[in-house]
Amino acid sequence: MVIGIDLDGVIIDTEILYRTEAELYDINELKQNSLVDKSEVLTSKRYKWNKKDLEKFYEMEKDFARNATLISGAKKVIEMIKADGHKLILISARGNHDNEMKDIGMESLKKYDINLDKYYIGVNDKLSICKMENVDVMIDDNYDNCKNLSEGKIFTLYFKDGGMKDLEDSKYLKNVYNFGEIYREIKFYEKNMKIE
Repeated sequence: MVIGIDLDGVIIDTEILYRTEAELYDINELKQNSLVDKSEVLTSKRYKWNKKDLEKFYEMEKDFARNATLISGAKKVIEMIKADGHKLILISARGNHDNEMKDIGMESLKKYDINLDKYYIGVNDKLSICKMENVDVMIDDNYDNCKNLSEGKIFTLYFKDGGMKDLEDSKYLKNVYNFGEIYREIKFYEKNMKIE
């Protein structure tokens, strides 16, 4: 099978780190409580920060990306998926506005010795890449991406952590919360649920 996998929030734990740093920035740096919607992934929608405060936070983004750690279980399960004979393709929006962020993402993969078969980084339209690459299963943590992919008939694993928007399990979408569940769903899909 061909399996697509996102980088941030799936392989590298940037999403929780960003949200943690945003909370600390709001409370300690800005001395306010401007949280609007904690289910929003985008900082610009999560808080009611002015443009200057938002830009100052984004200046720190590269340091956060460099310091992000590997998601628990990611390396082990990625290696198991590859050992099972599946092709793994990185399909990430990382760096779609900043080439240095792309480089930092690739450095993180190298740092943690994560080797995939193909890399698409800086991608806005994941559905088109999935269709072009004949992806059987896509693993992503972004609500909008997962909704779009599953509606586009790509079997999608919505890798969630606390507070994220909900999507209901369906024929083309399963909610997963750790890499053990990701591996289970891939094995189950491979054996029983190939969608016509």
